[in-house]
Amino acid sequence: MASSTKSAARKSAVRKSITRAPNVRASGKSLAQELSEVLDVVRLHAASFPSRTVRTRITLSLDSGARLDLEFSGASDVEFGPEFNEHICVGQEFVLEGPGKSIDDLDLGASGRAAAQNLLDQFPDEVKFTSGRRTIASQASAMAPNVVKNRKWIQETYKDTPQRAALQKWVDDHPDATTASAIAAGLESVMNKWTLDQQRNFSRHISGDAFDVQPVAGDTGKKIKEAIGKLPKLHWHTFEEGGLEIWHAQFNP
Repeated sequence: MASSTKSAARKSAVRKSITRAPNVRASGKSLAQELSEVLDVVRLHAASFPSRTVRTRITLSLDSGARLDLEFSGASDVEFGPEFNEHICVGQEFVLEGPGKSIDDLDLGASGRAAAQNLLDQFPDEVKFTSGRRTIASQASAMAPNVVKNRKWIQETYKDTPQRAALQKWVDDHPDATTASAIAAGLESVMNKWTLDQQRNFSRHISGDAFDVQPVAGDTGKKIKEAIGKLPKLHWHTFEEGGLEIWHAQFNP
């Protein structure tokens, strides 16, 4: 009964939201297919979304130029049914509203944790963390949908290292791997062979030395950006990755 209630609530939310935007078709895909792809991103990357989220807003930009705004209300631990499986992510923008991850949730090393606390102390009501330490599997899953959209995304997004080259080579050598799940499995198989130093050299999320912050608009957002650039033991930061607005900061151990 509980599962049926969740499913009905989810479908109700989708139906209600669709009425607020034009019902269009983009590049031969039905609107239902586009929505399934959006929901699949949430299913594949549940660990990357803020915990205890009570409302999620999704803006879907269709190839026709139309924008579809969706809003889901309810706890973030609602599971998605099998009808949303085996789809591919194609260019969605997510806007999440909720308390975000706590510093404990981020599971950071000492430097990253101190920096996160520093930033939160300065902006306790505005800063919402969306990502911290990642496992090899979650890092691979975070990259895979972007590779589906752009086979050179890894090469164009990450700094030039032997680790980046190894991952890009796997993508280039496996043109038949076209789904997010297949690509994630392949990337994971490469990263599983790395030492901790090699993992850190590619992504400090894996070593617990990086976090992402939900973008904030306006003057407050500018102040947060300035504060991020002044955090102690900062190694590097950016506010855009692979053409997407992502506020990322990484630290020396």
